[in-house]
Amino acid sequence: MTANLYEKNDRYHVMLSWYQNEKRKQKSIATGIPTQGNNKRKAEAVRKQALEDWQEKVADNFQEILFSDYLSQWLEMIKYSIADTTYSEYKSAIDNRISPYFTKLKISLHDLKPHHIQAFYTWKMSDGEVSGNTIHHYHANISKALKDAVKLGHIKNNPAERVTLPKKENYKADFYTTDELRKLLSIVNGTKLEVPVMFACWFGMRRGEIVGARWDAIDFQSKTFYMRGTITDKGEGTQTENLAYHSFGKTPASIRAFPLTDEMVTYLKAIKCEQSNNRILAGGEYSEKWHEFVCVDKVGNLIQPEYISYTFPKVLAKNGLRKIRFHDLRHTNATLLLEDGASMKDVQDWMGHKSFSTTADTYAHVQTRAKQRLSETMTSLLSGE
Repeated sequence: MTANLYEKNDRYHVMLSWYQNEKRKQKSIATGIPTQGNNKRKAEAVRKQALEDWQEKVADNFQEILFSDYLSQWLEMIKYSIADTTYSEYKSAIDNRISPYFTKLKISLHDLKPHHIQAFYTWKMSDGEVSGNTIHHYHANISKALKDAVKLGHIKNNPAERVTLPKKENYKADFYTTDELRKLLSIVNGTKLEVPVMFACWFGMRRGEIVGARWDAIDFQSKTFYMRGTITDKGEGTQTENLAYHSFGKTPASIRAFPLTDEMVTYLKAIKCEQSNNRILAGGEYSEKWHEFVCVDKVGNLIQPEYISYTFPKVLAKNGLRKIRFHDLRHTNATLLLEDGASMKDVQDWMGHKSFSTTADTYAHVQTRAKQRLSETMTSLLSGE
């Protein structure tokens, strides 16, 4: 690569020249330094710095592209190499959070520096908008995209590798007591939240799994409910168009089967019968798009995941219940199972956790209480009380 000074409109410019894939490439850089006066040495310093910078970042497959545009290209490139649910998560974070920031700055892929990424993370955390854990999720997207850019020869180095990340918060799962749970179930009875809350409490299912539950996954004869699908938000178009069904879980471990008690079979049959009646009453106004799904309203519209998350805390506040997240009902389910004597391995399978450590770390509070009871038992035995 070479860099030469030339004059244009009474200003110094730098012309970079190099060969890429046996083709000559050139790029002009305006220095803004006037040609009049004793400015040649300043321009020469800029020329040397430009040559150094561009020698470092120009790779074999160099192309002038905004970083935000590259992220969109990267999403399409990896679309068929990852699970649809993972793709939806990546796309939502990039389209709604990451790209808008870098689009405004108009930073090219090759001009992206560690301090640009660092500034984005600092800005997102400055007003408490996101947590350190969320920043780690953003960084995973950005780092993977830039790592692939290096592999493809678009850039020589990954600037995300030289960024300082905030400390992750230790996550502590919250949960309801049996009495709180019973009160909640009585409050949501007959509302749009009834089935989602019931499934979260009874089976410990994730929100997307609950909304993705289909009637063909429920075998009333064998009394088995199969969790084998989920609903995700694609982040495009209208709210209804955003939703997409995927016939598999978050991970292979997510695909699991729940045995149904006689009470649950009766409950589910009643829900299905009610939906059939609503379909007749609504007539042509009933939505046929989601008729195979369990979680629909009186006119057949799917109960959207965001509706659940938005409405749930309002219901708690209105009825004087302790504030928890909807996802904490899943933790409540696991906690109650463990306290009733279920093993950690049984709960791992029930919850659909990929690794045992996830279950053990999340529900360490139950283990602590169990150890305390064991300690009290030993004290009683040894003291003769």
